[in-house]
Amino acid sequence: MKIIDILEENKILMNYHFISKKRLFETIAEILGGNPQEVNSIYHGLVEREKLGNTSLGNGVAVPHGKCEGIEEIKACVIKLSQGADYESIDDVAVNVVIGIAFPEKTHVSHRTLMKDTAHLFRQHRLYKKMMLAENREQFMAEIMNGFQLCNS
Repeated sequence: MKIIDILEENKILMNYHFISKKRLFETIAEILGGNPQEVNSIYHGLVEREKLGNTSLGNGVAVPHGKCEGIEEIKACVIKLSQGADYESIDDVAVNVVIGIAFPEKTHVSHRTLMKDTAHLFRQHRLYKKMMLAENREQFMAEIMNGFQLCNS
């Protein structure tokens, strides 16, 4: 399973105004949750994971993720920030792209592979530059698909 297998165009949010990680995690939970219980579970899963360590990949990208009670399948969203945000990044570069991922509470080896492959994909500077030029969801999704194809060819 790859991030492109689970990412849907309607789960891409463009020009999000970053206020805080707390508000960002609430937004991710609202995008991914199907009901109030899922929203709450996803939010708490993201917060608990972030307590273990910063989820920045560097190069302007962060991947907040977490195990979420009551979630049956992996859910993902992508948020392009309206301007770079201080995410306490590992390389001190402002974050502009956030990939939120909610995992079921019981994870499998394939989930770790998904995280590894996602990190590899979104660390690609060429993809990052093209995502930053995207003006709408369709273009953003197309750049992710192109980046994925380039990484796997």
